[in-house]
Amino acid sequence: MLQFSGLKLGNHHFEYALEASFFDSCESFGINKGSGTAKIQLEKKETMMLLSLSIKAKLDVLCYRCNEDMSLDINEAMELIYKFGTEESLDEALIILPLDSYQIDMFQPLYELLIVSLPTRFIHENDGCEPEVLKFLEGPNIPQDRTSDVDPRWAALNNLN
Repeated sequence: MLQFSGLKLGNHHFEYALEASFFDSCESFGINKGSGTAKIQLEKKETMMLLSLSIKAKLDVLCYRCNEDMSLDINEAMELIYKFGTEESLDEALIILPLDSYQIDMFQPLYELLIVSLPTRFIHENDGCEPEVLKFLEGPNIPQDRTSDVDPRWAALNNLN
């Protein structure tokens, strides 16, 4: 939670350590564990607050290709605007807070920033996959010289090109 009620107008900086419990909530996205920090810059104004979030994390995930452990570095940022009022906002970067709010729950914005920062697939870079698994994924070595095994009824198809 980020309590803003006692803060003066202007810029304020905060830093949070992202603990194991935070990354446990991301398990359904393939994150086994992780560690990192979140930096927050809050610019408090009369009627709104501008929030800049940045996250740096090191995640332990499984490679989609070889199913071996790998490390993934995340370094992303986003900005949000918080306004006080009762109307609804269709803009995902604009969040409307009730007039009597005094703090912001930071879990959801940090969670969303982490999730949208993830690549679509976790794959080792620079052929870092396990060589034995890659050999298996290439398939069996079938000799190219298999003309004797071809059914003569299908052999005519080879002449079409």
